[in-house]
Amino acid sequence: MTNKSQTPTVLMLLSSGCAHCPGVLNNLTELLKSGAISKLEAININEQPEIAQKLNIRSVPWVKIGQIELTGAQTKAELVRAIEQAASSAGLAQYYEDMLNNGQLQETIEQLQKQPDNMPLLLDMLQNPEIQISVQIGIGAIMEEFAATAPLIKLIPALTELTKHPLARIRNDACYYLSLSADTRVKDTISQLLNDTDNEVRETAKDCLEELQEIETNQ
Repeated sequence: MTNKSQTPTVLMLLSSGCAHCPGVLNNLTELLKSGAISKLEAININEQPEIAQKLNIRSVPWVKIGQIELTGAQTKAELVRAIEQAASSAGLAQYYEDMLNNGQLQETIEQLQKQPDNMPLLLDMLQNPEIQISVQIGIGAIMEEFAATAPLIKLIPALTELTKHPLARIRNDACYYLSLSADTRVKDTISQLLNDTDNEVRETAKDCLEELQEIETNQ
């Protein structure tokens, strides 16, 4: 059971003609009664369509548990898992990893756009020595989506540290993500990778410096 201080509140959007909504609502009601969640707010978007428009929700049932958003039919076990994940940073990282493994790249991007302070979790995921290729590719796609934006620029100190990581894969990705910041101040950090022991890292550093030089020239 979740600690009392970590017990999340839940928002659910449903509609009168939704086939899966009653089952999800029933599961959430049972979790509320058991104390697994502290508050449950259910809104019928037939009566309050402006709520769905404001939250940009396109289908129901839609459930938000802490910072975790779920769409579609959810078993009680799946809801319990989401509750557990919402309680910690490690759980949120696992949640994003699960989404990327399930091919939900766009949904992951949309959720990080709402919660950009969770972007550092991607770097935690990147350092997993057993990272799946689908997750690694997904992280790269997310970084590209956030190119030259404040959330990615805020990652520059952490990415700078990762350019010294023992694994060449991580140094290579960190180098590329630094260049995506479009902040020419990272040139010095990337320049140091021109002498990296790994050929791929050296090539990436060279390409990234050329990109940043072009940005600097056009400023």
